[in-house]
Amino acid sequence: MTAKNLSLRLAQGAALLLLAGFAQSGTAGVTEGNILASNKSAGFGGGGATDVKPLGDMQIQHMDGFRGAKRVAISVFNVAFPNENVQSAKTKRSDSFAFYSAIGTAMKRTITREKSAYQHTTIDGVDPATRQRIADAAYADFVAQLTAAGYEVVSADDLAKLTPEYTTWTTTPNFSDGRFGSYVAPTGRNVYWLMGDQAKRDTSSQWDKQATMFRALDRTQAYQRSPYLAHDGKIGIIAVTLVVDYGTYKNTGNTKHFGAEMDVSYAPGVTAQAGTFGDSATLAEYWGPDSGGFPAVAFLAAPLTSDVTFIKEIGDNSAKDGDSEPIIHADPAGFEKGALEVTRAASAKLIGVMVTAR
Repeated sequence: MTAKNLSLRLAQGAALLLLAGFAQSGTAGVTEGNILASNKSAGFGGGGATDVKPLGDMQIQHMDGFRGAKRVAISVFNVAFPNENVQSAKTKRSDSFAFYSAIGTAMKRTITREKSAYQHTTIDGVDPATRQRIADAAYADFVAQLTAAGYEVVSADDLAKLTPEYTTWTTTPNFSDGRFGSYVAPTGRNVYWLMGDQAKRDTSSQWDKQATMFRALDRTQAYQRSPYLAHDGKIGIIAVTLVVDYGTYKNTGNTKHFGAEMDVSYAPGVTAQAGTFGDSATLAEYWGPDSGGFPAVAFLAAPLTSDVTFIKEIGDNSAKDGDSEPIIHADPAGFEKGALEVTRAASAKLIGVMVTAR
């Protein structure tokens, strides 16, 4: 199958699931953003564990690993809520000029040109109870979409009976801080870290270049042991992270380009956040009974934003001249409504990858 045909099947699979979900709920108004710049390349690495391919608005690693999934259980389901986002961009270029003094002595002068931009946004008003309801609803919807797509979904309790090891995993309290803010598991489930979840996010626009090796070495318990659950229980294991952000961001990044203008910006909107291979955000990982330890991975390469209005007002807490420090004061009901729209849309896309690979 060609990449073009696979991309078309991927879009069709996600579209069918998305339409089914929207028909059930009457949800509308989710807009797909631009594919992140670092996801536009033909892929990363030359194969093996880093063989990532862009297909439409998704990035997929080990597509064939999703094949054959039928009876599945969810080992990890985290919904992450960023509380703040920091962006910075900088250009620094040095130019040297040789000249001679009046007495003929060779001289050299270096001129350094530097420009930068910085923005720090924060959100308040979305209380823990609202975030818990969002996580509960997102999980219920994900299971419902899996079931509607023809998968048999084994509950967490039954997974523990099939693979008693699951009950021995080290749990993390709900609302613990991770790479994308507060991590929340559905009621009755636990937060388990996936690769990179405990890493501090880089704000210099170089993270996707720096983090690949870190992610390859960050073998969390859930990442290491999920394939054992799959093998021992003879079942497919799914791990999910949904990042529900309060906006989208643009950043010109770091460069040495002469005369470059630096810019960072924020656009409000409840968003299922996209990522890159080095800094993935909303994703699903899958291990089959014979995965060999490497998961198949699908993650959003373009953000999904609801058009629901959720902002009461935007304040300003600028610390110094030139810095942008907006405070987003949110209406929790509006945020919750938008979050349910984008998590449903994101889940449809993630499950659509699995359907396409069958």
